[in-house]
Formats: sequence, C-alpha cells, structure tokens
Amino acid sequence: MTQTLACDVLVVGGGPAGSAAAYWLARAGHDVLVIERSTHPRERVCGDALTPVAVGELIGMGCDPASARWHRHHGLRITAHGQSLEVRWPQGEQWPGYGVVVRRSRLDALTFARAQSAGARGLTGTEVTAPLITDGHLRGCTAVDRSGAQPRDVTARARYVVIADGPRSSFGRALGTVRSGTYAQGLAMRAYYPTPRHNEPWIESVFALADRSGSQLPGYGWVFPVGDGTANVGVGLLSHHYGNEAISLERLFEQWVPQIPERWEIDPSGPCTEPASGRLPMGGSVRPRSGPNWVVVGDAAGSVNPWNGDGVGPALATGRLAAEVIGQALDNDDGLELARYEAELAARWQQYHHLGRLTTRALGRPGLMRQLTQLAIRSPRMGNLAMRVSTDLMQAKTGPLGPRGIYRAASGVARLWRDRA
Repeated sequence: MTQTLACDVLVVGGGPAGSAAAYWLARAGHDVLVIERSTHPRERVCGDALTPVAVGELIGMGCDPASARWHRHHGLRITAHGQSLEVRWPQGEQWPGYGVVVRRSRLDALTFARAQSAGARGLTGTEVTAPLITDGHLRGCTAVDRSGAQPRDVTARARYVVIADGPRSSFGRALGTVRSGTYAQGLAMRAYYPTPRHNEPWIESVFALADRSGSQLPGYGWVFPVGDGTANVGVGLLSHHYGNEAISLERLFEQWVPQIPERWEIDPSGPCTEPASGRLPMGGSVRPRSGPNWVVVGDAAGSVNPWNGDGVGPALATGRLAAEVIGQALDNDDGLELARYEAELAARWQQYHHLGRLTTRALGRPGLMRQLTQLAIRSPRMGNLAMRVSTDLMQAKTGPLGPRGIYRAASGVARLWRDRA
C-alpha cells in the first residue's frame, strides 16, 4: 500500500543544504517535508572545519556552537616549505571571529533537528526513487521507506521541490542537471587520528603534496583538531593537473600522513578510522540550478568553494537563498519568482567562482603552486589576503589596497580573461 503525503515544499536530502532550506521555509510558516535516505547520525566525508561564514549561517538557524560544545578555532595556520604562518579569522558583520570543528555526523543531525523544530516534517531511512512527473510537470517524487520492519512505498506531492541530494544528485540528473567537465573537481580523503593536541586553537593546512618527480601538486594536506581526542587528517587535490604525473588519492594520502607536523604528536600508523574519500563538485559547476518549480542547492548544485573545498558554508547559504525565493513564490502565488534564484546565485558567487576557476586552473601548472605558497608563507600580508579570499571573507577592509580592493581588481582581470587560462 502506498502512503501519499502532500506539502508546499518537498526537500530531497537532509544534509546541511536541505535542512537549511527546510528550516527557513518552515520558520516562515510553510508546510515542508524533508526526505532523507539515511538515518541520523550518519557519516559523510568532510574536513569538519567550518569557517566563520558557515558558523554565522548556523547561528542564524539557532545553532549555538557553545552549547553544542563544538571545538572553536581562532584561525588558520598555513605551513609550507618548512615555515608556518598563523592568520586569525577576521570579525565580520555577518559572522563571528571564530570557526568551529564538528564531525559531520553531529552537524547533519543538528541541522536536521533544527529544521524539524521549526516545523518541517522529516522522513529518514527513505530513499527517493524518481521524480513524479504529471503532464510534463514535476509534482513531487516517489520513494521507498525502509525505516520500518517492512519497506513501504511513498508518494510525496508538492508545489515546489528543493533538490539537495548531494554531489551525485540522481534526482537532479533525472531532471536534466549536468556537471560541466571543464570545471575542476575536488578530490578528498580523510581519517581520524588520536592526538593530545585535539584542543589546539588553530586548524592547519600544509602545502607539501608532491608527485614522485617532486613537482608540487595543486592541493593541500590538513590537520583539523576536533576537540574530542582526535584530529581530522586529510588531503585535498584538484582534478586538473596539466602536465603533472597522475597520482592516486590513496597513494597521496599514504605519502602525506608521515609528513604531519610533529607538533600534533600523531602516530601515522594509528588511525581511529579507515580513510574515506569523496568528490567535491566546485565553483557552480552544475547547470541548470532551477526549473519551473524546483531549485538545486549545496553539493547537488556544484556549490563547493573552488578555493579551499569548503562545502558546508555554501550549502547552508544556498539552502537559505532557496528558501527565500520559494517563500516569495508561495507568498505571491507566482512560480516566476524562481527565476530569481539563478540571478541571486550569480550576484553572490559568479564573480568569486569565476576567479576561483581561473586560479584552480593556474595552480595545476607545474611550478606555480610552489611559487605562490612560498610568497604567501613569507609575507603575513599576502598570507592574510590568501586566507580571506580562499574562505570568502573579503568584507572586513575597504579601499584599493585592502583585501576587498585587491579582490575586485583581480576579479576584473578574471572577467577579461574569460576562462581562457
């Protein structure tokens, strides 16, 4: 027997992006249903380190990092070529002057719970099988609820749909979304290691990844203290390498772990978990991101930051933006409001993503990655600028010589270049 559910908005996927969209829509009084394939808590491959931008989004959703006892960090330690530079997070109008490290299993469970506390209904352990199409229009989805002793079929009908089912996004692909193969994609692998330095106030990125010929690769290793007796240790790599030797992510991780700085007191042979890997669709690489009555958010929209591989901050922000647009469509009874979604995405991120794509392509050229990391590590001003740009924290200073002015100048050059790099 099929259970039929009706709602104003169906959200496919209960990660940070879907939960943020559901929270803001439900808080505005709309009837929201979230369908999530897994049950919370669940594991996801992630670095677990949230920037102040992401923390600001969570605080807006009523998530208090202090009461949640998430580990705070004051800034980023950049390490390269035997030198380190510590750069503090700036205080912004929309974010605090700190970041947090929290395991994705805890983060996803909390954001999902926040959506429910705002009034959204949630189905977990339920796999969406296909879009529900009637007379050529998306009307909802079909799903299978496997949370009970016996599976049962579910049909969900909705006026609007938020697609938040992750980087592979089978639901989005069924509606015609496609990731551009010309955009770089991130590849990442991480594991948890015990460390007595788990309460360190700094997260650390180490630019020491190299192929067997010694050429520095476009990526970095990281050590992010979780505050629970462990650190999240991983590597991230861009898929565009140009002439560099191909290298497997597994081998790169094995090469990186023995290079973890000694200050962390980590035994490379003693991880708490097996390494796990994932793909990061970056820079707005998915199109289209909206249709007549649907929008795509988070990893499903390819919204991962191309500068540093951060997916949580963009997921929360695109979820909130989707809620604003769909909320207007519901309030005005006008589906044409959804055309604003692409326009708002472009206004907020197109310039930033464009410059990021050019940068990722350039970093794949042999020798350039090493030169740029040497420049950043030797100059506190350049290191600070690199941190602000890469983490989308360019609000704090103004003027032609401040980070915002430099970013605007670089973006102008990027627009002229038009992706020819």
